[in-house]
Amino acid sequence: MQKIKLATTELMVSPLCLGTVNYGSDMSVKDSLHQLSHYVQLGGNFIDTARIYGIWAGKGEALSERIIGQWIKETGLRDKIVLATKGAHPDWDQMDTMRVQPHMITEDLDKSLKHLCMDVIDLYFLHRDDPAVPVIDILLELEKAVKQGKIKHYGCSNWTLARILEAERVAKEEGLTGFVCNQLMWSLADVHFDGLTDKTFVLMDDEMYANHTRTGMGAMAYMSIAKGYFMRRAAGENLPQSVRAVYDTAENERIYHTMTINNADPLTASLTYLTNHPFASVAIASFDSDQQLEDAMGCYENKYDAKLMDALAKEKRFIV
Repeated sequence: MQKIKLATTELMVSPLCLGTVNYGSDMSVKDSLHQLSHYVQLGGNFIDTARIYGIWAGKGEALSERIIGQWIKETGLRDKIVLATKGAHPDWDQMDTMRVQPHMITEDLDKSLKHLCMDVIDLYFLHRDDPAVPVIDILLELEKAVKQGKIKHYGCSNWTLARILEAERVAKEEGLTGFVCNQLMWSLADVHFDGLTDKTFVLMDDEMYANHTRTGMGAMAYMSIAKGYFMRRAAGENLPQSVRAVYDTAENERIYHTMTINNADPLTASLTYLTNHPFASVAIASFDSDQQLEDAMGCYENKYDAKLMDALAKEKRFIV
C-alpha cells in the first residue's frame, strides 16, 4: 500500500489508519491481536488508539493500549508501525471534569508508554481540550515530552478552531513546533450535530477545512465511514434511529444519489474522498471482521476517479 507523508513530519503512513476503539470490549483479545497482524500483512502501518478506549468494558484502564502492547511484545513489529494514541480525556465516570492540566497530560502519557510497551510514541494527541488552561502551558508540557524522547510529534483532537488558532499563534511566538495533526469527526457524509449523543465531538466544517488548507496541518478523520451509512443504505438495511438522527439529511440524500447515478461503490467513494485534499488526510476506521478490513484496504488499490470525486464534492456540505 502506498504511504503518504503526514504533514510536516517524517512519518510515512497508510491512508487508512486502523482504529482500535473496540479492542478487548466488543472484540476479543484473540481477535484483536489477529486483526493487528492481518492489517500489517495487508500493507497497513498506521494504528490509532487512546488511553480511554476499553474502560467501558469494566476490565481496567487502557484496554486497547494494553492489547496493542501485548501484540508488540509477541510479534516484535514495533518498527513496522506508526502508533498514535490519545490522552487528557475526562475520567469515564466524570465526563464533565476536564483533565488537561499539564501534570495530567504527563501522567496519561507515562501510563500509555507503559501499557503500549514502548519507549516513544510516534504521534500523541490530546483527546479533549480545556479552554480554562492556557495554551502555552499545554504546549510547553508537550514540548518537554518531545525533548525527553517520550513522543516524536503531538496533535489535538476535538479542539475548536478558535483554540487551534490560539495554539498556532502561541507556537509561532514561542518558537515551538505546535500541533502537526488534528483528529476530528469527518466523513463524506455530512453530520447533523444535534443528532449526536456526545456533544464534545468537534466536526470538520468550512472554516476548519480552510485553516487546514492554509496551514497544511494534517487531519485524521474519525467516524470516517459514517457508521456505514451509505453502504448500509445501498444494502437495503433498516438503519437504527441513532444513525438516522445523525446522517439523514438532504445533503446526504444528494450525495447518495450522486453515488447511485455514477454506479459508485459507497465504501470506495467514502474512503477515497478523505485522501484527496490540499493537506495530508487519513481515514480512521474500525472493523468487525477480516472481510470488512480486506474490503476497505482494497479500496486503495482502485484507480482514483477524479470525475466522481468532483461530482461528490459539489454536493458535500459541512452541515453542523
